[in-house]
Amino acid sequence: MTTLQVNNVSELARLTDSYLQHYFAFYPTIASSLGLHAYDGQVMDARPAAVQARIAVLREYQQHVATIDRASLSRLEAFDYDLLQWQINLELWQWTDEREYTYNPLIYAYDAMVDGYIKRDYAPLPWRTCKLIEHLHAIPGLLATTRQNLQRSIPRMLVEEAISVYEGLYEFLYENLEEPLQPLHDDALLAEVWAARDVAGQAIAQFRTFLEQELLPAAHNRFAIGAERFCKMLRYNELIDIPLDRLLAIGEADLHRNQQAIIALAHQIDPHKTIQEQMHELGRNHPTADELIDETKALLQELRRFLQERDLITLPPDTNCRVEPTPPFARWAFAMMETAGPFEDESAESFYYVTLPEPGWSAEQIEGWMTKFDYATLISVSIHETYPGHFVHFATARNAPSQMAKVFATYTHYESWAHYVEEMMLEQGYGAGNLHLRMAQLAEALVRNCRYVCAIKMHTMGMTLPEVTRFFMEHAYMDEMTAAKEARRGTYDPGYLNYTLGKLLLLKTLEQYREAYGADFSLKRFHDEYIGYGSPPIPILRKLILPVDNGVLL
Repeated sequence: MTTLQVNNVSELARLTDSYLQHYFAFYPTIASSLGLHAYDGQVMDARPAAVQARIAVLREYQQHVATIDRASLSRLEAFDYDLLQWQINLELWQWTDEREYTYNPLIYAYDAMVDGYIKRDYAPLPWRTCKLIEHLHAIPGLLATTRQNLQRSIPRMLVEEAISVYEGLYEFLYENLEEPLQPLHDDALLAEVWAARDVAGQAIAQFRTFLEQELLPAAHNRFAIGAERFCKMLRYNELIDIPLDRLLAIGEADLHRNQQAIIALAHQIDPHKTIQEQMHELGRNHPTADELIDETKALLQELRRFLQERDLITLPPDTNCRVEPTPPFARWAFAMMETAGPFEDESAESFYYVTLPEPGWSAEQIEGWMTKFDYATLISVSIHETYPGHFVHFATARNAPSQMAKVFATYTHYESWAHYVEEMMLEQGYGAGNLHLRMAQLAEALVRNCRYVCAIKMHTMGMTLPEVTRFFMEHAYMDEMTAAKEARRGTYDPGYLNYTLGKLLLLKTLEQYREAYGADFSLKRFHDEYIGYGSPPIPILRKLILPVDNGVLL
């Protein structure tokens, strides 16, 4: 290696380390969630002067990175170089061009969340409580900055969603904080917590009033971000630069493929019943509420055994996924994965939360809730969330050979894997040809197909909310209420096309990987390499794992 190459490598390592330290300091709540608890108790400073300072720092990094000769680096070093360059460019776009911090109150809610101090036993409870108190005292300043940064006329959907989110934050403080702190037998410290809670609670209540009384009356009904911003969203976040008309055609073709598959499958199961009728019947076949946790535990063991027997992936050693009832403060979803951050202690546990019916519900309410846990859907969701989905992915990423890969993730990558494995497991023989399991998998795929198509059409082609709702009802066989929720999500999450987009990118990469290795192809090796480097932009990962990357993404 020449002296120039040595300098390039050492300079890249220096820049990467420096950038990460600056990043963690500016985004302390993200650092804390990754397992870097030296940043506990802090929130982001998004005051105008701090934002301008961040922009200046990013431009300096951009200039320094440009002096490094990428061609002189090894593959793994070039991977880090690409990640660093991508992340700097992404952040600069976010702060200077996209400027979401001026019109979306939701992006500040993450810094106002304090459940992390009680969800995981990563340190003694008194220490975590002290950091919780610090965080609570920081919330009024955070929300004052939020009010200063927000424009006075922003999309109505964002205001309405924000009102709901901040109401939830307030309720958490007063309804869900006391139970986890009951083991704390320190009256003085508890008094500090409740005083800090009142400080934060008052600030959140006042901010919610601000949303309701000032921003909501002035809000506008435009939610579409437009074709230019939509393309930039994909270019900067995911490094995808494909013309929208081609992108749409690809998505519509995959939607058609899955529709034809589910129509043929439904006819095979029962030619006398509609797809909706068959899906409804699936919902009636579920465990009881009392059985749900034990059934899910057994299912995860079964999934793990299948992966080992078929040798489909290298499972993280000495890492287990605990199945637990969803804690009271997090019962907003049917099931969710809470994976330990990449920098948490090796002994840190991961939790697959399954939400049980609420105490006091009627038999009818319980039955309605449990239909969401029919056996076929429970299997599909558990594959997506745990084995070999998000849990295996993020547990594997803890050992990624790159610090940058441990920190930064893309929507297309982590959802591509979880979405892909739902179908891959069935193709590899899981369920032994169970047609109902295949129907549940196809039903989920159709929802993601509709998100893909509708995200493009509603944000770049004028598709209305009623039209989006009908689209989900007609093409994903949803009831109107659920379809309307999907439509509404699309207004503030245009990136939800990334489930299907990512899966298609993965499948194309797999096809090219298979062709490149020929007789030496190994599906297990592909799986290990695909998730072994975290969740980077897929175009960057391709350069690392494909012997030759021809640049053809789809």
